[in-house]
Amino acid sequence: MRYFELEEPEDLESGQWSGSYRAEHRWCLPSIRCPRCGARGGLQAYPSVELSGLPENDSLTDIRPQSAEEYARRAALVRPFAAAGIVLEPACRLGPLVGTARGHFGPVTALPSWQVLVREDARDLLLGEGLQGIIPIRAELRTRRTKEQALYELEARPLAKLHPDCIDRAPTCPDCGDNGFSLPPKRWLLRESIPQGVDLFGVEETTRIVVSERFVDTVNRLGPSDVVYREITAE
Repeated sequence: MRYFELEEPEDLESGQWSGSYRAEHRWCLPSIRCPRCGARGGLQAYPSVELSGLPENDSLTDIRPQSAEEYARRAALVRPFAAAGIVLEPACRLGPLVGTARGHFGPVTALPSWQVLVREDARDLLLGEGLQGIIPIRAELRTRRTKEQALYELEARPLAKLHPDCIDRAPTCPDCGDNGFSLPPKRWLLRESIPQGVDLFGVEETTRIVVSERFVDTVNRLGPSDVVYREITAE
């Protein structure tokens, strides 16, 4: 099976679709304030985490840096509402996208590349064809176009890993324990970490979203999207 990273096109003006949106996830966890590293947090999103029933959810709308203790307190509030296996990292976004949209959208949109939305017909096709790992959450986007199809964000859980040979890690911070790395321009997956049979997934410690050849072939049946599929290998 071949795999591809989803990327936004370099020249947005040359795209075939006019759709754009401005939105944020309804809730979030704070980033962490480290005296040595400064603010620390990622861009992971779990739109499937529904917190409407949590009385304290009004405290989960501020992403500004907090102490490690305060981050842990808020993460503990969210944990019962998150699926098993979900890692609640600092600054992760939760719940559906909420905002506005305009223009016409293609079958798949990746603006930015770590946020993948599909039209309703693409969602139905992916699920109808039995693709695995497809977790679509309807984006709450206000638009003036009453006939425009609804958009769904695809939750990409970080199930795979980059191969360690392409990673140059920073020294571990003695205060917060962070030992992250910059995304290498040349990168490949650790083969044994790829979830078998899953057609969409994220990559640990990165913002990358990877789809299978099956995913690409399926959505292309609905016509072109303003998305770049960059093949990524595995070893």
